[in-house]
Amino acid sequence: MIGINCLQPMPEMFNCSTAAKPASSAKNIMDSFSNILNQGLQKVNTLENQSNVLTQMLVSGEVENIHDVMIAAEKAEVAINLTMNIRDKVIRAYDEIMAMGSR
Repeated sequence: MIGINCLQPMPEMFNCSTAAKPASSAKNIMDSFSNILNQGLQKVNTLENQSNVLTQMLVSGEVENIHDVMIAAEKAEVAINLTMNIRDKVIRAYDEIMAMGSR
């Protein structure tokens, strides 16, 4: 049987650089959330624009591969539907929070 004296402390536990950092300020969190939201909306907008360009190119005869046009259109539709669902959930959460204050 091995004695308890053979246990060695882990050096990482005593390293100050790995210690827990203080929580970020509310402003940093809001900026981060805002950036994530803006990036997501920009991506949805890009997908919608790509779909519109490919559709116009198909109509004008510049693109013959309808498969790529349909894929771009479906990607844009899925992204828009996801965005709308997220918006609806945020509104519901906001309404619930506002209702808590009136109870």
